[in-house]
Amino acid sequence: MMRRVLAIAVAAAGLVLAPQAGAHRGHDAMSVVTLEPDGKVMVSHRFEAHDLEPALAEIAPNAQTSLDDPDAIAELKTYLLAHFKLRADGAEVPLAVSSVDIGVREVRMNYAGQVKGRPKAVAIQTTILRDIYPRQVNQVEVKRGTFARTLRFGGDEVQTVALP
Repeated sequence: MMRRVLAIAVAAAGLVLAPQAGAHRGHDAMSVVTLEPDGKVMVSHRFEAHDLEPALAEIAPNAQTSLDDPDAIAELKTYLLAHFKLRADGAEVPLAVSSVDIGVREVRMNYAGQVKGRPKAVAIQTTILRDIYPRQVNQVEVKRGTFARTLRFGGDEVQTVALP
C-alpha cells in the first residue's frame, strides 16, 4: 500500500514538473525591421533577459555579467551592430542606437537608420548570440506598411525579402 501511494505521488510530481521542464524552448531572439514611408528604418532587437545576461560574460568580458552594468550594455550595443547586417537594394544601411529598454524579463535594443527612396528588397544577416549559443535561433520580422514577412536564421546565411 505504501509503495502504491509513493508511486502515485512520484507520478503526480512528474506531471506537475514536466511542463515547467519543457517551458524553456532554447535560446532565441526576435528582431523587427520596420521601414517607414519617409525612409526611416527602425530595428528592434528583443531578448529574454535570462538568455542575454549570462552571454554578457563573453560579449563584455571586462564588465560585470549584469544588465545593470553600463559597461556591459555599451559592449552589447557594439556587439549587436557587428552581428546584425541590413542592406537595402544592395546598399548597407548604417544603424545607430536609438534607445535601450531593460526590463525584468525582456531586453529591447533599438537602432535607427535611413534609406534613400523606396527599396525593392532588403537583405539581412544575423548571427546574434550564435557564437555563444550554437543552437541560437534568430527570427527577423520585416515590416513595411501592412506587409510583414518573418525570417528564421539558424546560421550565418543572408536572406533577402522582396518588398511590395
